[in-house]
Amino acid sequence: MNYEDVIADFATRTKKNLELIRRLQAEDPESEIYEVTQLVNSMLGLLVFPKERYFKEIPETSLAELEAQGWPIPKMRGDFKNPETLRQLIRLLRNSIAHFNLEFVVNERQQISGLILCNMQRGKKTWEAELSLGDLEGITERFIELLCKR
Repeated sequence: MNYEDVIADFATRTKKNLELIRRLQAEDPESEIYEVTQLVNSMLGLLVFPKERYFKEIPETSLAELEAQGWPIPKMRGDFKNPETLRQLIRLLRNSIAHFNLEFVVNERQQISGLILCNMQRGKKTWEAELSLGDLEGITERFIELLCKR
């Protein structure tokens, strides 16, 4: 199947792949299915590809409004401020993931439970936040919806 609307089709296919991975993981929890790896790979594609063509169309919706709509908001670490808008948040997430400025948070059972993401400029950290896996999934799902509606 060809891509007719590259951004929307890519987002839709990414969503279907994530759903399949979740379904397979639920059917066989002991299998070597790496849903967190797939989620990070998906975010990489969703944040990097559209940024090149779609970034200016991402709404300047405030984080307060996003939170009211059910979007997860990253938990800030250190003295850094939350971005003010969705566009700013997407830029920071994109930079963090694209430049591999992330570390995996592991729980007491040695399972990945979240990510710490940061933004760097000229070797200096300018933003740092933590997302649980649920938060990352929520942002991914809502960003997919946004890309499909554009």
